Amino acid sequence: MTYKTALKSKIRFLALAVAATAVALTGLAGTASAAGKAPTKVLIQAESGGFFGYVKSPKLACKSERTVVVYKQLGATQRPAMDEEVAMDTAQANNEGYEWNLGNPGLHSGRYYARALPTPLCKAANSVTLRAQP
Repeated sequence: MTYKTALKSKIRFLALAVAATAVALTGLAGTASAAGKAPTKVLIQAESGGFFGYVKSPKLACKSERTVVVYKQLGATQRPAMDEEVAMDTAQANNEGYEWNLGNPGLHSGRYYARALPTPLCKAANSVTLRAQP
């Protein structure tokens, strides 16, 4: 093997090693960002034609000022992409936690659930489904 051939082989080997390392690091970064999202829980309670509830998470950024959307469930299961969006609120700090509250929008019939929307730091979460109370 000549010097030029040996040098070309080493350069190819180094280029492949750098490329493999870059691919591995990219894969790790994607895993870390997906795994790094904080879990969230959203609770819902019905009251006199309206709903309220709380957002819970170990990360403050996932509770405070979190957008919560209330959906009217149209089928047998929750499907935010297909269900009817009826109201939206933002969770605010109070004595008992981070509360969202629709007031009384007059939702008298049907089944409803709340969804805390996903953010770059937080996972999405759906509440249980409840019937509106007159």
